[in-house]
Amino acid sequence: MKLSSVLSVLLSFAIVSQAVPMDLSKRRFGVEHTPEADATFQDVKDLAQGSDKEAQAGNLSGAMVRALLAKAPACDQQDRADDVIDLGRQFGGDKEQQFIKVAQTYRQLERNTPNAGQASELCTKPPRNKELDGLTQAQDPTGKAKDPADTGKAKDPADTGKGKDKAKDPADTCTCKAKDPVDTGKAKDPTNTGDNPANTGDNTAETNPVGGVKMPKIQKQNGEFVVNGNSFKDVDAAHGRQCDVQHNLCFNKFNAGDKSFSGADCDNQTNVCKSGPPVFA
Repeated sequence: MKLSSVLSVLLSFAIVSQAVPMDLSKRRFGVEHTPEADATFQDVKDLAQGSDKEAQAGNLSGAMVRALLAKAPACDQQDRADDVIDLGRQFGGDKEQQFIKVAQTYRQLERNTPNAGQASELCTKPPRNKELDGLTQAQDPTGKAKDPADTGKAKDPADTGKGKDKAKDPADTCTCKAKDPVDTGKAKDPTNTGDNPANTGDNTAETNPVGGVKMPKIQKQNGEFVVNGNSFKDVDAAHGRQCDVQHNLCFNKFNAGDKSFSGADCDNQTNVCKSGPPVFA
């Protein structure tokens, strides 16, 4: 009788397991505890250690974790990044700058979503601190193409014939711009020497931006290239950042309801931007 009971239980478990398949491979959870994310939580606590702000930093660190969860409101991550900078302001000096860098890194972390490939909702309100201007969370790389489809608005411009016009503008100009540096062989020289004015205006993503959304310009400070408060040793990395920031701002405007262009136009423009020269202030 005992053996029969055991076999019955095992058989029942097997039937239930087959009846309720576990599709865990398609979930997009756990990004709130990547090494990069955990480092920002710990940095906030470490920077406040030994001060009267330790408890405040500990509470904020926990709130930062919760803001990356799938059910968190769209602007929670940005609000917590603002809180990190606000805390840094109370310290001032070098520590303030360290808090700002932590906040900028944290603001660009990927958030959890219920499904792999699903884009997390973007925050449409501006941040309290200018150091976070143009920064948004990273998206699941496999879901980037789904952003316009999720809003249901990507097809509207195509129906009116406007979407095609917008989509062609970057492509038409991109072909010309891509050949200019190759033909002359001089487009990269100003970048290498820091001759900023020669590059300004050569990038179509700057002179004719989709939706009128401008990219942040690169500033050269103390031998480094700075974009929106982020410093880079290499101009190519700074150029990539200015294109990515413009892409995020473009999508923000699209998701806010601007139907004069599509999400695909934002993607196309990023390719145009990165194939062109960097744009300096």
